[in-house]
Amino acid sequence: MPVLITKRTQEGGAVSQEPQSIAPWASSAARARIAEVAAGLTDLSLDGVTATVRRALGEHARRFDQEGIVLYAGTNVMSEAAQRAGGPLVASRPSMGWPGEKYQTGLDSLDLLEVLAPTLVGRLVGARFAEVRSQSATLANLAVYSAFAQPGDTIAVLPQRAGGHTSHHAVGAPGVRGLRVVDLPYDIDAFDVDLAALPGFLELECPRLVVIGASLLLFPHRVAAIREITEAAGALLVYDASHMAGLVAAGRFQRPLAEGAQVLTFSTYKSFGGPPGGVIATNDAALAERASTAVFPGLTANYDAGRLAPLAVTAAEILQDGGAYADRCMANARALAAALHDEGFTVAGVDRGFTESHHVAVDAHLLGGGQAAAAGLAAAGIYLSAVGLPWQREEEPARDRGLRIGTQEVTRRGFGPDDVRQTAVWMADVLLRDADPEPIRKAAAALRAGIS
Repeated sequence: MPVLITKRTQEGGAVSQEPQSIAPWASSAARARIAEVAAGLTDLSLDGVTATVRRALGEHARRFDQEGIVLYAGTNVMSEAAQRAGGPLVASRPSMGWPGEKYQTGLDSLDLLEVLAPTLVGRLVGARFAEVRSQSATLANLAVYSAFAQPGDTIAVLPQRAGGHTSHHAVGAPGVRGLRVVDLPYDIDAFDVDLAALPGFLELECPRLVVIGASLLLFPHRVAAIREITEAAGALLVYDASHMAGLVAAGRFQRPLAEGAQVLTFSTYKSFGGPPGGVIATNDAALAERASTAVFPGLTANYDAGRLAPLAVTAAEILQDGGAYADRCMANARALAAALHDEGFTVAGVDRGFTESHHVAVDAHLLGGGQAAAAGLAAAGIYLSAVGLPWQREEEPARDRGLRIGTQEVTRRGFGPDDVRQTAVWMADVLLRDADPEPIRKAAAALRAGIS
């Protein structure tokens, strides 16, 4: 999938074109799509590139911000107030070090943001210390691994089929740190770590860190019980609340630090609803210092200080909101899950009321697997993602047999229980009744227009 790159002489004249290859190591599907896109890049002049960018962004905005029903669990939109607080010029300027000891001069005004944002975020999650400079939760997790584990050490994490995130597994940040990764024993019925098997497992594997929190989390972890066992084994308990951070901050779902987690990491978008970024929070000063030092100067020099203003505004909104947005997210999730069940889908957690968070999981094994089902729904303007499920077997042909649904974005956009119930009907029309997706896509766009 070559892209023609024009070389220029010192005088600026074009002299030759040479093919540039993009990701030849990618999968065949990815290479085919890259080649398709590359074939259309025929004008790399400033005007041509500007037009291409505008067209791409316009189509993306139309699909997701205007017409589509976005149920992807890893997304959200910031409030208008948070969007207005964004500072692209601030983001493009350097800021290294703590307030009062910056490498650069003239940054005194940013000191306010660098104190305000962690103060508010820490208050929300019940932490004395909140490190907010990581550009993502993956980098926050890498900082935690760097601070508390050495190459060759073992960490124990949730299995990928049970929501263990890429940043918890060897293919991601732990592999970068050179850590050995083992899967925690998992209780499928409890949707949680197997407490009975955990002591023996820890004695055998001797992990330095135990990481819980998942990219699909229907029910709270039994944090206090897990902490009692991990502490006896000498392991540090880390809770990655990337998907649950908005609920945690609102005092819903659970309070990981109060219940026993020693370190909390999370994304600042998703259910939190702020700009992209990552947080490390704790109540232990010694742990906080080690983690923060791993962030800077370990993994960060300059960082995007422009994130801090919208992050502070988002945190203040959560404080003022009193949990109302989180409650709506969870109510929509329960309504959607029940409606999907009534339509004939196999919805996880049926015996426990489906979900206690804003997540819903559907077993799509009989629908060709999660990827195929998600693609079918995308044709109808309903966007979500595939996911592994705890009862999935290694030999199954579909890598991810489930559908993962999050209600945080549609709730932000004004959807209520009736709207998500209608969405469930459309999902069943497409996947269970083989309906033509095009009329549904148009109906979904009309619903969005009516709500907006």
